[in-house]
This record gives sequence, C-alpha cells and structure tokens, in this order.
Amino acid sequence: MNTPATSLLKITLSTCLLISLPMMGFAAIDTPQKWKLDVPKTNVDFQVTYLGSGTVKGQFNKMNGSINYDVKNPTGTTINFTVHTNSVDAGGSLRNAFLRRKELLNAAQYPTMTFVSKKVNMINAKEANVTGDFTVLGKTKPLTVKVTLANVENDPVTLEPILKFRATGIIDRYTYGVTAFPSIVGNMIPLEISGNLVAASQL
Repeated sequence: MNTPATSLLKITLSTCLLISLPMMGFAAIDTPQKWKLDVPKTNVDFQVTYLGSGTVKGQFNKMNGSINYDVKNPTGTTINFTVHTNSVDAGGSLRNAFLRRKELLNAAQYPTMTFVSKKVNMINAKEANVTGDFTVLGKTKPLTVKVTLANVENDPVTLEPILKFRATGIIDRYTYGVTAFPSIVGNMIPLEISGNLVAASQL
C-alpha cells in the first residue's frame, strides 16, 4: 500500500540516486600527475590556400614524438615532434606528389621536419604558449604554438584516464626558403596537432 509518506520516500531516494551518479563517475577518475603522449592517437593536420581562394586540407599520416607534462610543474613541459614529410596526404595521389616535390616539401632529400620545445609560457591553467625550434628543409627557425588541454576523462575503451590536447600554430613557408608556386599555394599554413595524453605509467 502506497501512503503519501511512502511515495515521498521513493521520490526522495530516486532523486538522490540521480544526483549521485554523475559524482560517482567523476570520483572514479584518479587524475595522474605525470602524462605522456599516446602516439597512435595523435593527428597532424594542416590547411593551405590553393589558387588564391580555395582551401586544401590535409594531414601527415606518420609521426612520432613525446610530450612530458607534469601537473605540478607545467612550465617544465617538454615537446618533441618528428613528422615524416613523405606521409603527407592532401586527398589524392597527384596532389600528394605535387606537395612532396623538390620545390615544396622536398621529401626525398628532407624526409622529416621537427619541433623541439624550449620555453613554456602559461596563459592559464589549461592553456600555454610553447616556443621551440622548428626545422624544415634543413633550416631551423623559432616557432610558437598554442597548446590547449581539455578536462580529464576516461577512455571509453580502456577506461583509463586521458587528457586531450590541441596545439596550433601558423607556419610561413617563405621563412624556410620555400617560395615556389606563389600563385598556386599560399605561404601561411595553419598547423594543428591533436591527440591524447595518458598517464606516464601506462606507456
């Protein structure tokens, strides 16, 4: 028999359960102090102006590197990326061959381009400007990228904690002596590296 008091008790218990579920899930995430790059979950994307008005998007399918991030010492973060130029993919074999040619990426002579961090300037708790040496075609110039961290969450497959990141920067290809085809390919190239950081103990 349902009395008014019994119904009220059921409603109260149900409400408490609904409120507690999200908190239980949040508490299940044990936030690690030190993080490293999960290379297979990392993407290197770019876009370039094409024929003055169009935009071509692409990516590099092969990279390796490391990010060492300590929650308690964020300014001590180190980033080291190597991107394999021959893995460029802009959506077609002819376009890829064009980008790999000697006048542009010159992938045959310079199979990699690298970024090595030198300094980290925190903007806030989740954003930083990272300055380092960017080497393309044998030329090394300073480059600053903005790194943004998301909230810690659990990987839906492994259930381990992950920290998503995104690093963005703009490269002026003319700075590296790549001045060919100015009417076809734009000189300012936005670059984005995104992926997951996992607890250092997982790797």
